[in-house]
Amino acid sequence: MKKLRLALSKGEAMRFLSHLDYAQAVERMIRRAAINMAYSEGFNPHMKISFSSALALGITADVEYLDMDIVDDLIVSEVMERLNRVAPPGLQVLDGREMPDKVKKLMAICNYAVYEVSGPVTAEANWDDLLKAFNEATEIAYEKVTPKKTRTIDVKHFVKEPITAKLEGNRVTLTMGIGIYPEGTMKPGDVWQLGREKYGWPVTDGYSIHRRAIMVERDGQLISPLAVTI
Repeated sequence: MKKLRLALSKGEAMRFLSHLDYAQAVERMIRRAAINMAYSEGFNPHMKISFSSALALGITADVEYLDMDIVDDLIVSEVMERLNRVAPPGLQVLDGREMPDKVKKLMAICNYAVYEVSGPVTAEANWDDLLKAFNEATEIAYEKVTPKKTRTIDVKHFVKEPITAKLEGNRVTLTMGIGIYPEGTMKPGDVWQLGREKYGWPVTDGYSIHRRAIMVERDGQLISPLAVTI
C-alpha cells in the first residue's frame, strides 16, 4: 500500500459544490480512473482519503490537498495522468508525491491560508489609508455567532499579515492571510463585513472568495504540504 499526497484545483465550474459534493466528485474520479484504493474496515467501508480542509460552498481554490492510500503499485505521475484523463471541469490534479506511511494528517498540519475576497466598491477611496487602522491595530474584538453560542474573539490573532487591496474598475480585491488553529479560525467573509461595518470600508455585503493557498506555518516559515513528510 502507498500513501500519496496530491494537489488539486477547485475551479469556477465547482464553485457551488459543497465540501461533501467536492469529496464525492473526487471519489468518482478515482473510480473512473480505475485506481485500486485501500478501504476502511467496518459496516460502511469507505476510501481512505483525507483532505486538507473543508472549503465552504461558493469558494474556489488554486490548490487543495488530499492524502489517499492506494493498493496499486503505481508511481505518482501515472496516478495523476489517470485522474486528469477523467477529471470533471474545474477539477485538476496539479502535483503530487509519495509520502511516508506515518505522515501527519493534512488537517493536523495545514494551519495557514491565503484568501482573496472581491466585491464592488461604493465610493472612491485610498485603500492604503482605509486599511491602516485595521492593519495597525494590536487587537480587534469580534463577536462570533454560531448556532450553539456567541463568543468574543480577537480578529488579529487569526489575521496574520497586513491586508492588501487591489482596485480594478469598480471592484476591490482584498488579500488576507488567516491562521487555522485548534480553537478555530476567522472566515474571510467575516473580515470583509467587519471592515465594512467597523472601519468604513466602502464595499457592499456581496462578495466572492477565492483561496490562493493553504500551507503549513512552522517557525515563521510557510511550507507547502507536499514538502512536509513528518
